Amino acid sequence: MNGNVTYFEVPSSDIDATERFWGSLFDWRFTAGNFPGYSMIHGPSPMGGAPHDDASRHPRIYFAVDDLQAALARVRELGGTAQDPVTIPSGAFAHCTDDQGVEFSLFQDPVATA
Repeated sequence: MNGNVTYFEVPSSDIDATERFWGSLFDWRFTAGNFPGYSMIHGPSPMGGAPHDDASRHPRIYFAVDDLQAALARVRELGGTAQDPVTIPSGAFAHCTDDQGVEFSLFQDPVATA
């Protein structure tokens, strides 16, 4: 298991307002993402994203794992919940909650998913 923070998302119900606030606060730059309704956030390390029309009020943190399936099984063993993985060009991820309901996501890079 790796556990390093590899990505984050700031949800947005108004992407223009999200860009103004976070861009002004941290000098982040927003660009179109790989699919409609998603912006990439450039500037911070690690890089982040902003899903448009997302009513969530909390940022989501993605933790790197070497074996996504094993990590999801471990989350469930520990009393958390884990959604089915989603494969994207940059790897695969799954949204999870810990045993107290705290949301987070796990991410496996494409080298490990091959």
